[in-house]
Amino acid sequence: MADRTIGGCVNKDASIHSGTGFTVDHRSKGLYIITYNERFTNPPAVVLTQNYPGWEEFGSTGGDTRDNAVLVASDQLKFQVKTGLSTGDADDRNFAFIAVGG
Repeated sequence: MADRTIGGCVNKDASIHSGTGFTVDHRSKGLYIITYNERFTNPPAVVLTQNYPGWEEFGSTGGDTRDNAVLVASDQLKFQVKTGLSTGDADDRNFAFIAVGG
């Protein structure tokens, strides 16, 4: 049963744009670890996507559709995400996530 949801928007510099209940650690270029303030009972389902070029850039036509955010690992306490360029190279990017579980 999914009785808990945590979501947020993270800026490329690892500051929190919106959301609560988590912290962000910027490990290296394009690599972030999100740690939940409270452990889930089981690993939650984590869905994420990259934001480019910026949260309120409504005049932009966006980036390359191959730019991406990848869920690298996930457990009851944290998940790791890698963001990058359309070339496959890591790059610091804004991203949004939602974690749902019990």
